[in-house]
Amino acid sequence: MIDKYFHKFILKPYYFDNLSMIHGFNHTFRVMVNVLTIGNAIGLNNEVKEAFCAAFVHDMSRKNDGYCTEHGLWAAQNKIPLFIDLFREVGIDKTGMENIKLAVTLHSSCEELDLTHPAGKTIALLKDADALDRIRISEIDLKEDLLRFPESCDKIEFAKKLFYASHAIETSHFNDIYQISLQLK
Repeated sequence: MIDKYFHKFILKPYYFDNLSMIHGFNHTFRVMVNVLTIGNAIGLNNEVKEAFCAAFVHDMSRKNDGYCTEHGLWAAQNKIPLFIDLFREVGIDKTGMENIKLAVTLHSSCEELDLTHPAGKTIALLKDADALDRIRISEIDLKEDLLRFPESCDKIEFAKKLFYASHAIETSHFNDIYQISLQLK
């Protein structure tokens, strides 16, 4: 189970090319919580671990907070290699690492892969988890009809509560945001 590794997911400012309030620590951690929440509701296993690791690095290579379709590719190329040992420790194998790279690459693009593709569920899980945290921009920015899993739609209210409970917290430890999430369920 991935929860025994939560304490190892710690963010440092220098991991980010452009650390910001919009795409920084708390957003990253909320996306990771959303991955767990959606993935567990669906009953996924390896895809949850893969999308969880992908969420950890997904916005680290952003150059700004504006619209950008390339920061996923940059993170796959430049950030994933920094965390390979951590991801392996969590139980990610070679195929899983490829799925993480593809999920991180595609999370910032409009490209979709079918859920039957080997990385399809990992990608969809990351994209939905990221989309659920659009509440941080505005309530109307979260578009339910763009979510890929019905279970993601069921988590919209939870994602809103998580944002409001965590947006002002200053932490570099995933487990801090995760503990807040447990109080909301």
